[in-house]
Amino acid sequence: MKKAVVLGAGGFIGSHLVKKLKEEEGFWVRGVDLKYPEFSKTKADDFIIGDLRDPAVANAALSNPNGNGYD
Repeated sequence: MKKAVVLGAGGFIGSHLVKKLKEEEGFWVRGVDLKYPEFSKTKADDFIIGDLRDPAVANAALSNPNGNGYD
């Protein structure tokens, strides 16, 4: 299965990108943002709340689920 990380997944464009990747492309998606989407539940398989300027958050966001790389 293809995997993707969407940075800014809580915003308007990012949340729609997550939805498209999941529903139309069949990706496993990890979303990362300072907040959850405001107007709808996220479709992301994994969602990390955090500031990407924090190295620990950035490392967690890019860690490989299941030991495989991202596509």
